Amino acid sequence: MIAALLLLVGCGPSVNCPTAETPLAEGLTCGAAHDAVDYVELLAGRPVGPGDESLALSTVLGRYESDPKGTLEWLEGLRTSGAELATKIGSAGAEARAERVWSADRGEDLIGTGDGALWNIQQRALSVWAKDDQEKVAVTESDLEGWIRYASLCREVQGGGVLRISVADRVTVYQSLIDRFKMGDRAAKIAIASLGPVWGDVRDRWAAASYDQQQAWIQAAPLPPPMTSTSLGYAEAIFGSDVAHHVDVLSQQLGPFSIGKKERFDAEVH
Repeated sequence: MIAALLLLVGCGPSVNCPTAETPLAEGLTCGAAHDAVDYVELLAGRPVGPGDESLALSTVLGRYESDPKGTLEWLEGLRTSGAELATKIGSAGAEARAERVWSADRGEDLIGTGDGALWNIQQRALSVWAKDDQEKVAVTESDLEGWIRYASLCREVQGGGVLRISVADRVTVYQSLIDRFKMGDRAAKIAIASLGPVWGDVRDRWAAASYDQQQAWIQAAPLPPPMTSTSLGYAEAIFGSDVAHHVDVLSQQLGPFSIGKKERFDAEVH
């Protein structure tokens, strides 16, 4: 019985994708199939797990074998929409992504509830923690983590050290951000949805910035008074302040930031 169940679980087509040019099937390359993964990662603001990446490619292959023309058209739609979204910068990019995440979570985007394993992969990657059905925006786990990392940077530049959030305190921190999202106006909601996808660029630009640039951000950011007592207290002080202003100043001093890399959707081989 156990052996039979294992065979059923692993009965999808196997994939081997050492390069983007590697053919998965006649007329379908690994690069083209990976557009589905790239699109999910763009919305999620983080990579899918290794197992989910392989499963996604396998699912695209199975779909292609059933409907080659329809699958290529669907992949082209993902590629075009992803490239358009990836080029948006600043608050416009954050807003467009937050709206797309809201639609995706409802099954109303390019990967929907009828897409089987790809839908499940998308939902795991997004991990939506809060949404507003009137404003039609949502925030993902990567967005919440982006704000934790941002608060840590703020604390470090004020001499308080790296933000250290325990597993128990992380629940409290997440809830603080969720409450801030729910109680905030549209600008605040978009701000909460802003940092997840761009955090890598924020970190790199801060590290590469000159002393004068770093000081300009420190002086302009609405930082709380220096706090060295607890990480949790400092994080809550940041989240309780003007989050939209934090994002605006960050973009003005170190940005602007785009939510994705357009070149991920510009591969020559599809």
